Amino acid sequence: MTLSGDYGVVGNKENEEEVKYAENLRERIIQEFQELDTHEAHYKAIGPHPIAMFEVGIAKPAQFGDFVPWLAIHHGPLSVLVHPNTGDDLRGHTQNAMWIGEKLPLKLSRFEEIKKKNEAAIKQLQHAQEKLRKES
Repeated sequence: MTLSGDYGVVGNKENEEEVKYAENLRERIIQEFQELDTHEAHYKAIGPHPIAMFEVGIAKPAQFGDFVPWLAIHHGPLSVLVHPNTGDDLRGHTQNAMWIGEKLPLKLSRFEEIKKKNEAAIKQLQHAQEKLRKES
């Protein structure tokens, strides 16, 4: 079981009210949940996220139990993607994820590109290992 997870809190950077709400929410999280890993805000789309966001990382199940209900009440106009960190980012952001607020479309092609690169690197490593075995 993976104990870590992320909360991608997203808001429309073109909407000043959402940006202000997100900034205030982030500050409240920092103050009220000091044990969580609250990241800097990204004021543009990053990774699979279609709009501006900030991320909050957790490491313990108890943190999840304390934080999710609080966030469900206080997310306001923002959408929140809750997902585990398992090493399979595509599955973590889709099948194993849940949304608080409006579900937004993600840029999933990024995960396919990374997966293909990783698979190619693994094949190269396996080929090099096999070559070394044959030489020894």
